[in-house]
Amino acid sequence: MNLNEKISLPVAIVVASVLLSGSTIFLGLNADLGKNLKTDVKDALNEYIQEQQQEAQKQAVAENQPKIIPGDFTDDDPVKGNKNAKITIVEFSEYQCPYCAKFYENAYQDILKDYVNTGKAKVVFRDLPLDFHPGAMPAALAANCARDQGGDAMYFKMHDKLFENQSTIFADTTKIDETMKQMASQLGLNSTKFSSCYDSEKYKDEIEKDIADADSVGIRGTPAFIINGQYISGAQPYEKFKTIIEQELAK
Repeated sequence: MNLNEKISLPVAIVVASVLLSGSTIFLGLNADLGKNLKTDVKDALNEYIQEQQQEAQKQAVAENQPKIIPGDFTDDDPVKGNKNAKITIVEFSEYQCPYCAKFYENAYQDILKDYVNTGKAKVVFRDLPLDFHPGAMPAALAANCARDQGGDAMYFKMHDKLFENQSTIFADTTKIDETMKQMASQLGLNSTKFSSCYDSEKYKDEIEKDIADADSVGIRGTPAFIINGQYISGAQPYEKFKTIIEQELAK
């Protein structure tokens, strides 16, 4: 809602009061009294508008201030980039979320090019599968089972494959288990070991810990990011991430 909308109703009420007072004056009240009354109403209206403008400005400033989430949220989750990088980008995400795929396709690629591949930043991926995405938990389990065999490098190979083929993979989630195992095979993973890991839900507790950590600071949607303690919500444009990263690098 913009400022004009916020003040339109009170303004309408005051204007109505002015018209009513004017009508009453016209019908016989003292002219000087009516003039004074209209001046008082006008002054009150101007004062109210100024107060609303000031309040809107304060709110806009507050909304533009970065939300700070203190603490270490890296846990023992997969890391892409230099583990000693100055900038830590913790991403809470899931593989069926279209907004997460949008981030992957756009801002993420620029972040990799400008900051991760240059050793300035690292990305820590944490799972936040949403209940209304039936394929999200299976995909999270599959990615963690890929890591079980090939470490962080293999995890991110599965990560990339899941996002790049999202529309196809999740078109029919009734076949999600079969699809995950096919993907593991395509990545060259040992099928027997992968199936054992995946079918036993070996990493479900780890995933649920990610969910609990996100919930503890009010993160319940994806994607969400904590960059050196500064919070970003949603698939924001690259410039939003760049601004915060550059500020942190300059410290």
